[in-house]
Amino acid sequence: MESAQDLGDNEDANRSAGQIHCNSPISELRGLDNLKVSKYHPRGSVLFVEGQRPRGVYVLCEGRAKVSIASADGKTLVLRIAHAGELLGINATLTGQPYGATAETLEHCRIDFIAREHLLKLLDRDKRIYVGVAQALSLKLSSVVEHTRLLFLSQSSSEKLARLLVKWCDEHGKRTAQGIQITSGLTHEEMAQMICASRETVTRVLSEFRRKHIVSLVDSSIFVRNRKALEAVARY
Repeated sequence: MESAQDLGDNEDANRSAGQIHCNSPISELRGLDNLKVSKYHPRGSVLFVEGQRPRGVYVLCEGRAKVSIASADGKTLVLRIAHAGELLGINATLTGQPYGATAETLEHCRIDFIAREHLLKLLDRDKRIYVGVAQALSLKLSSVVEHTRLLFLSQSSSEKLARLLVKWCDEHGKRTAQGIQITSGLTHEEMAQMICASRETVTRVLSEFRRKHIVSLVDSSIFVRNRKALEAVARY
């Protein structure tokens, strides 16, 4: 349980968060700074849940979050990993329909929240921002299409995981002496949820890649040592 001192520190941090500019498709909305609520959220914070009535949009200013859907029997599919600058819950906020997915932070995140009624009024007064929102929605759709291709056009779990790792190399991989470093922040269970596999399968495939010197695993990072071999598994 947080102490009074901790709560005070959090309140001070959240006030400071509101003073830091957050770059997003709606960041230039006139009057936004007076209506947004800025907070820091620890890893594992659930921002909204699939099927919940839309309260508003969450602007991911710093950090990453996973966006997932769940079946009636409790199976989870991670649709995508959201990065800084993305709008979470924007579809539901604009349409008034329930949130179509669940959003949960993967690490310490700074997030701006704008209530639905406030956002709609601001957009109505400043229609030029709609272009940025439309582009954000288009990029989100493209991401979902790419992930669907990974899931349904791959023939094995090894191919799916290889495609995912190649994608991460391109998106946020860092070249090092040990290879291309990927720090996904995901557990094997969460990676499995991205490719519709079991945690045991992901662990087995990663061990197989490691034996073939395609990747190496160091702490929470994956180092892609042989990208061409990985692409061969991914059938690129």
